[in-house]
Amino acid sequence: MGEHGIVAGKVGKNSLDIQFINMDNKEFVEHELDITEVISKEQLVETLNNTNVPEDKLYKVILTGKRNFEINRYNIIKLVNNDRILKIKDLSKIRYDLEELAKEVSLKGYFVKNLLDKREEYDAVEWEKALEVGLEVLEI
Repeated sequence: MGEHGIVAGKVGKNSLDIQFINMDNKEFVEHELDITEVISKEQLVETLNNTNVPEDKLYKVILTGKRNFEINRYNIIKLVNNDRILKIKDLSKIRYDLEELAKEVSLKGYFVKNLLDKREEYDAVEWEKALEVGLEVLEI
């Protein structure tokens, strides 16, 4: 992240003279993108392709918000043709219809129903994390 270059200097018996020499006019920075309003993978790719990255920047895009679709960031980055976006990190959370999931006759449905029944027994943050991790594991 940040500027890229070298540190050059002179080291003497009782002295130290160093300086940073910038070797590139481009800076690698993080850019957050809230994808709450994005409704599909295709729209996400289009949004990334249309992201205006300044000439002197390269982006690591951090996806945030709630989403309605699964994301495989490795597949998404292959479809992005914006050559100033170098990396994607997904910190978004999936938006689930828990009542519908709980009705499913499946391991996922049983898990959600069980977790909904025990919601009051846990701290809200812990409960949500357990839900997220459990559903992520069951997606594999």
